[in-house]
Amino acid sequence: MRKSEDPDQWHGAHIVNGQDLSFSSDHKAKKSARRRQNIVFMAMAVLVLAVTVGALLIATGNWKPGAKPTVANEVTPSPTKIENTKCPEVNFSYQDPASFRIRVLNTTEISGLAGDTAKSLEDRGFKISSLTSGWNSLSNTVGAVIAGPDGYAQAFTVQRQVPGTVFIFDEDKWGSNVDLALGEKFESLQKDRKLDTSAGKLVCE
Repeated sequence: MRKSEDPDQWHGAHIVNGQDLSFSSDHKAKKSARRRQNIVFMAMAVLVLAVTVGALLIATGNWKPGAKPTVANEVTPSPTKIENTKCPEVNFSYQDPASFRIRVLNTTEISGLAGDTAKSLEDRGFKISSLTSGWNSLSNTVGAVIAGPDGYAQAFTVQRQVPGTVFIFDEDKWGSNVDLALGEKFESLQKDRKLDTSAGKLVCE
């Protein structure tokens, strides 16, 4: 007697039925859905990270969307070759007031001279490192701007703010920070409307 044949077999081969096709289709659909879901999650994670980094940069002031760089924001280094270190015969660019610090000295007996001047400089964007006294030999003058070999342009910038001051070179002074020594003949900072920010030379003693 001939054995009954398996309805899912034909000559030893499995016959694909509707159930098999349905299972295969569901498996592919689920796999495709998971892939799309993973892509969406990755895109959202990248977006959240970008927004977070952007917010931190804006909060710390390292990124200002839409801001255009200006000459004042670009710190110009001093020329590499200075023949006369005490009074260079070269032009220097006006620097960004926030790019260096000023120590203000009172060479006189006038109370509050250094503090009041420092406040006025801060109102114009300059950074003050400290207030002190000294350089008494300059007490009968307008004052002086003192800087080292890396502070020529910064000294020039301060001179434009305080007309009548002279430049004094201090080879031992490190970095781009400068000293502003104020004398009895100092009256006030240069008026904003008269401030010249074009390149120029230092005024020496």
